[in-house]
Amino acid sequence: MGDFRRSRLSSTPVVGRVVEWKKTHGWIEPECTIDHPEMAKHQGHIFVHGEDLVPKWRNLVAGAMVEFFLYYDGQGLGAEECTSRKVLRVTLPWKHAKEMFGESGEKLADFEQQTHVTIRAYQWCQPDGNNSDLPFLLFEIWGRPQAVVESIGALAARREQDGNAAEDTLCVNLLLPESRMWKVDLMQLQHYCSLEVSSSITITDPMPCRTLTIQAPLPHFRSSLHALIAQAACVGNLW
Repeated sequence: MGDFRRSRLSSTPVVGRVVEWKKTHGWIEPECTIDHPEMAKHQGHIFVHGEDLVPKWRNLVAGAMVEFFLYYDGQGLGAEECTSRKVLRVTLPWKHAKEMFGESGEKLADFEQQTHVTIRAYQWCQPDGNNSDLPFLLFEIWGRPQAVVESIGALAARREQDGNAAEDTLCVNLLLPESRMWKVDLMQLQHYCSLEVSSSITITDPMPCRTLTIQAPLPHFRSSLHALIAQAACVGNLW
């Protein structure tokens, strides 16, 4: 698949969600509004070919968040230099979540724009529609590794050490699927931070997950998250 008659329409990456993948090609639903006549076709979805993935021919999975540059080739709109975003999942107590994002999440969009990430927030409910008794909300943070790390640093709780604010320790609770815990090299992470894995399952829906608590001064906190992303972050998959 060549670049014949391609014209790039975006100067910065566009973020979208993969809605379908068929081994060699698929379709992406953009997160932003795209003003182009071709958007009236294909339910507003953008075509992507395996040759335009980074790296090429890497399989995508429906539900994955991606970044891409938009082009038009005379036949329709397409995505090129398409890269999967990384994801980590953070649980925040209700009070802290509201302080960060507002009572109804009204500050969420500004946070996403400032940190260059995409966030999905989840709340568990009872079968009758009432809130569950879980004391936290779940936030999926999608983006490039550096952006994900900086975003989590902004959300982490700060614990002042020995009265010295300059040496504040950051602490965050991450949610990891039980099926992926084997990918986590705890010995490596302990080079950067103190950590604790919950002895019991934190949630069972949509699948069993444990809590990984990471605590460290800011530089080591960042290093531990980068290491975790390299080890076990779900690339191109919701869970």
